[in-house]
Amino acid sequence: MNTTGKAKVGLLGLMLELYDAWPDLKPSMAEFAREVVDTLSPFAEVEFPGVCNTREQVERTVAAFEANNKDLLIVVLLTYAPSHIALPALLRTRLPILIFNTQQLYAVGPDTRSIDTTRNHGMHGVQDLANVLLRAGRSFYLVTGHYKDTRTIEEVRQWCDAARIANSLSHMRIGLLGYAMEGMGDFGLDETAFLAQMGIEVKHISMKELAARASAAPEETVAALMSEDRTRFQFAPEITPAEHAASVRLEWALRQTLRERGLHGFASHFLAISEEGQLETLPFLAASKLLADGYGFGGEGDVTSAAAVCMMQALAGQANFTEMFTMDFAHNAILMMHMGECNWRMARQDSPIYALRSTLGDIMHVPIAPVLLAFSLAPGDVTLVSLTTTVEGKLKLVATEGQVLDFPYIPDLARPHFKFAPNRDLGSFLTRFSQEGGSHHQALAYGQWAATLEKIARLLGISYAYV
Repeated sequence: MNTTGKAKVGLLGLMLELYDAWPDLKPSMAEFAREVVDTLSPFAEVEFPGVCNTREQVERTVAAFEANNKDLLIVVLLTYAPSHIALPALLRTRLPILIFNTQQLYAVGPDTRSIDTTRNHGMHGVQDLANVLLRAGRSFYLVTGHYKDTRTIEEVRQWCDAARIANSLSHMRIGLLGYAMEGMGDFGLDETAFLAQMGIEVKHISMKELAARASAAPEETVAALMSEDRTRFQFAPEITPAEHAASVRLEWALRQTLRERGLHGFASHFLAISEEGQLETLPFLAASKLLADGYGFGGEGDVTSAAAVCMMQALAGQANFTEMFTMDFAHNAILMMHMGECNWRMARQDSPIYALRSTLGDIMHVPIAPVLLAFSLAPGDVTLVSLTTTVEGKLKLVATEGQVLDFPYIPDLARPHFKFAPNRDLGSFLTRFSQEGGSHHQALAYGQWAATLEKIARLLGISYAYV
C-alpha cells in the first residue's frame, strides 16, 4: 500500500500545436505547469514530463504514467487544446482522471493584454474535453478554481488523497483468524464481492500454525517486549508474568504472520479461538499494539471493519476500531467501547494507559487470561466511518464527523472507552445512521475526512452516505 501520505500523480499539460508559431509560448506554459507542480507538492509527488500538443505525445505520456503506477492523472489545459489529441489515450487509461480547470491569470482588468488571454484560455478546452469524455462514457472528475486559491487546492488535495487510498485498497490483504461471529449479519461478507468491488483480499490464518509460532517465540524477544510494555503501561499488580508472556508471544506470532504474508490488518473472533483450543490466550494486547503500529483490526471476525481501519490508517496516519455501545442523551453523545482492542497511541496524554486482566472471562474460555490496555481517547475532531454491504451485495461507506469529548477514564469499565458526539442531534444521527445501513463496528480517525471519503467511494464505484 502507498502509505507515504503523498499521492503519485501524473500531470498531463495540454496546449494547441498551432501555438508553436509563437516560440515563447510553450516554455511559458511549461513554467506555469511547474508552478502547479509546486503548489501540489505538499501532498502529491507530481511528475510533469513537459507540454503535450500532439496525440502521439499524449499517448506516450499517459502510457508512462501507467507504467509508473500513478494513483491519479491530472489534466490541465495550460492554454487551449482541442479534445481529440487527448481523447484516445484518456479512453484507454486505467488511471482515474481529474481535470483541473485552472489558469495562471487571477483577474482580468483594464491592463490585460492580448498575450494574457492567449496564455489563459484553457477553460473552453476543458469544456471541449469534458463533453467528449461524457459522450464516450468515460468517467472523470473536475475541479475549477485558481491554482493558488486555498479552497480550490484543498479540493484537489482531497482527490489526490482519495486516489492514493483507492489504489492502495486494490492491493490490500486482511487476515481472518477464525470466522465471523454467527448471527451478526451486518458484517456478513461475500469475499468474492469484496475483492471485485474494492480489490481487498481475505486471507485465512491457521490457528494451529499461529499457536506453534507463538510457542516458538524467542525468549529474548519476548522478554524485551515485556520490558517495553512495563515501561509504557501501568500494569495491574494481579497480572502474572505468565499471563503477560502469553499475550506477548501471541503478539509476536501475529506480527511475524502479518509481515510474512503481506497482510495489512486482521480480524479475530474470541469464540472461534475458544472453540478451536489452539491458542493459549486472546489477542487483545496484540490488537492494541498492532493498531498503534498502523495495522487494521476488526472484532468478532469482521474483516470489513478491519479494512475500514486500514483505509483510515493510510488516510489519517492513525486510526482505531470501535463500536457504539451506550447512548448518552444527557450529553448528546455515545459511549464507544468494545472488548479490549484500541489504538493506544490515540489515548489521552494526562492519564496512564493501564494494562489489565480482561474481566470478560465468563464468555471467553482460553487457558490463560488475556491482557488488555485500558484508557480513554484524547479529545478532538474525528471522523467515524462504517464499511458495509447493502442491497444486491453492493458495498457502501457510511461516514460522519464529530468530536471525541473530554471524558476521563472510568476504572470500573476496565477496557478502552471514550465518548463520541456527532455534529447533530443524537437521536436523528442514530436514526439516520441505521437507515443508511451503517454496521455496529466502525473505524475512527482524528480529523475531518468525510469529503475525501466521498471521493474514495466515487473512485471505487461504491455507495456513500454522510449522516
